[in-house]
Amino acid sequence: MKRIIFFVLFVAMPATLAAQGINVPARTIIDLPNASLLPNASFDVTMRIFPEGGLLTGVNVGLNERFMIGLAYGGTNVIGKGAVNWHPFAGAAARYRIISESFSLPGIAIGFDSQGHGAYVDSLKRFERKSPGFYAVSSKNYRLLEGFSIHLGANYSLENKDEDRGLNVFTGGEFNIRPELAFMVEYDFALNDNSGKSLSEGKGFLNIGARYIIKDAVYFEFFLFDVLQNFQEVQRAIRITYLEFFRL
Repeated sequence: MKRIIFFVLFVAMPATLAAQGINVPARTIIDLPNASLLPNASFDVTMRIFPEGGLLTGVNVGLNERFMIGLAYGGTNVIGKGAVNWHPFAGAAARYRIISESFSLPGIAIGFDSQGHGAYVDSLKRFERKSPGFYAVSSKNYRLLEGFSIHLGANYSLENKDEDRGLNVFTGGEFNIRPELAFMVEYDFALNDNSGKSLSEGKGFLNIGARYIIKDAVYFEFFLFDVLQNFQEVQRAIRITYLEFFRL
């Protein structure tokens, strides 16, 4: 069953769909959510390659202008040799925008995402970097030069078998030096990963990245994770996102 889920996510690009080539903001800062959504009748397919031979694929669908859902699945040692360590479950996500961004107000969205990142630690029933769980986030875009955006959110992860639970806070920003090229930074305060049997050293997770967009349909991204080295070394990853619209 796990292999079937992974295969479906990996090849979910039906020939009956056609790209429209319009500007669609990214739906995450780097790992953490922002307040953007997919447009109505659109979807994206993502593939992420991360350390330990990790591969994570996902599909998100914009059901209307305010609501989208998603599914992700992967594991470690997918790339390499030997047994694959599949994640024990597929990550599910849903997001609803309660306030659309205006000149004076930020956009605000609420949602749920059970997909964490890094290897899954069976003994603690959690990912190396916990999934957001339930969250609320605000985003504000500014038209300075090619544009930049600021994001601020709070989340409550359901991965709390490490005896470290509670509300967490995160923030981030994105700066476009050209319409197709952006640099991103995000900081997860990791208030729910700094005591008990937590894995981090309480520094919070600082991530940086770059995004290059081809014809508003394909996103290539490169990331440096855990710059503050909670896990003793900086981690690298790449992600490719393909955006499409359903043909109506």
